[in-house]
Amino acid sequence: MTHGRPTLPHLEISSYSLTLKDRSGFIGDRASSRAFFGILDELREPLCEAGTDPFNNIATEDLTLNDIDAAWDSGDVFAAGVVFSAVEEFAQRLARVVRSYRLSDEHWARVRRIAVGGGLRDSRIGEIAIGRTTAILRFEGIAIDLVPITQDPDEAALVGGLRLVEEDQLCGFSQMLAVDIGGSSIRAGLIEFSPDTPHDITAASVIALDQWKYSDEEAEPSRDDAVERLARMLGELQKQADKNLAPLITLACPGRVLEDGSIREGAQNLPGDWEACDFRLPEALSQHLGNRFDIVMHNDAVVQGLSEADQMHETEVWAVITIGTGLGNAVYLNRPGSS
Repeated sequence: MTHGRPTLPHLEISSYSLTLKDRSGFIGDRASSRAFFGILDELREPLCEAGTDPFNNIATEDLTLNDIDAAWDSGDVFAAGVVFSAVEEFAQRLARVVRSYRLSDEHWARVRRIAVGGGLRDSRIGEIAIGRTTAILRFEGIAIDLVPITQDPDEAALVGGLRLVEEDQLCGFSQMLAVDIGGSSIRAGLIEFSPDTPHDITAASVIALDQWKYSDEEAEPSRDDAVERLARMLGELQKQADKNLAPLITLACPGRVLEDGSIREGAQNLPGDWEACDFRLPEALSQHLGNRFDIVMHNDAVVQGLSEADQMHETEVWAVITIGTGLGNAVYLNRPGSS
């Protein structure tokens, strides 16, 4: 299988994993999920010292998005004001990222619609930040829409994997294994889809899901330990599949994915060295699985965005931004007659 292909069924991947730097570091890092919590932490510091913190002095790192949503919805106008201040600063940063992408990349300059995924999107305050970013850009005369990704963010890069494979390779099957590797966890899922129209994402669903939050481990696992653990997860999911399981696995992984399955640039948050010249994840995983599956891999933001392809038929050039441990991105060009 060829990995990281720029040409996929019905569309082209014009750009992905765009990384821009200035004197302060990577621009995308300022609008990551980690950055949002950093903003909130800075706002809370003087409140904690004054004894007026709306989160009762709970460490920011121990707060969840649900906790922050609850503060927004609590009816406490002060708590909502603190959360709004964090959302506003984050939206301003995200707008700056979009501006930078548009100014530095010819493909991004043509984008008119951006699907926003990742963990932060899976919250009310994340949705508000997305809407506020659109407003900021519109006020500046930039005709671009940011919209929350339709799929569950935990599942988008799993079902999006269907679009990595030619439709005729999936016809006649109704299930497939898929993997989404992130900066803090690994998800593996059993996908069910229409055997007649496999690329119809609206008819696809994750019927079994396993997640390993390796960032919660006391000691960081090695790269080889992570691959072995993933193989066991897939083995357990395979036991739940029926006879119509496709002999294919799709992998969504951070970084720039080369044709041979090696990874360059962007895998620094994963456990161990995934960018080593002699390491190819599809090959290593296939060996653990007894070489029973063909495996195809692409960048995780690319695959998450593919889950939104059915919503972008009327937009020639569109993009995805994933707000997670880092900030993923990709630009797509719909080919004429795509569906």
